[in-house]
Amino acid sequence: MSEYVAAFDHLIHWVDDIDAAMASYDALGLPTHASLTMPGFRNAGWTVDDERYVELATVDDWDAVASSKYAQALEILRPAVQALPGPGLLTFAVDVPDARAVAARLRAAGREVDEVEVRFEERNVGFVEVFVRDAPAHFPFFITYDPPRAELARMRAEYRAAQGVTAGSGPDLSALLVRSADPESEARLLGALVDCPVDGATVALPGAEVRFEQGAPTGLYGIAVRGPGSPDLVSEVAGMTVVTES
Repeated sequence: MSEYVAAFDHLIHWVDDIDAAMASYDALGLPTHASLTMPGFRNAGWTVDDERYVELATVDDWDAVASSKYAQALEILRPAVQALPGPGLLTFAVDVPDARAVAARLRAAGREVDEVEVRFEERNVGFVEVFVRDAPAHFPFFITYDPPRAELARMRAEYRAAQGVTAGSGPDLSALLVRSADPESEARLLGALVDCPVDGATVALPGAEVRFEQGAPTGLYGIAVRGPGSPDLVSEVAGMTVVTES
């Protein structure tokens, strides 16, 4: 392992109808909240804890999005969005201490990467994202927050405490589920990219391990959750499979 320590940050669930998807999440005991609305783009989220979440996202006007802060990142993701047969899982982000250093490491290894910076000056927060253009579309991108994610988490926890909200009472996200034509080879490829240990077809990414399995169509298809609820229950939410583990 090197100094490039990665941890799961968030998963992007692309949906057609944000409100209907939120209602389906809520019905499964995965409470959502509306997040951001900007021209052409809306998102919401199921917050797993103060550092991890699942983002529900949609674009209803690509021309309008072109003038938004998210324009560059969304344009990078657009081919993968258009390749989806309907709503479903798109990709995920891993948090690293220095995304630009990761980009330099990957370029030195011959990888094709793009760096995107987003800043919200009114809140004095921002982030840098690094997309690996020559990796499979469902492989992750890297993200570094400013202030760092741990500081943002502390601020969220303080806000919750002030509101009298208790964290950690709902289900926990335990794994991302991926279908592959060659699970073990793809797990090794991902493990090398994010610099995490691999056990067979499972990448031990902190915060949410990534489990590959034989099957088609290839790509991200579901999540495994653990906690309150019926064990061994399999549900479908807007093109995403949710497996409840005991």
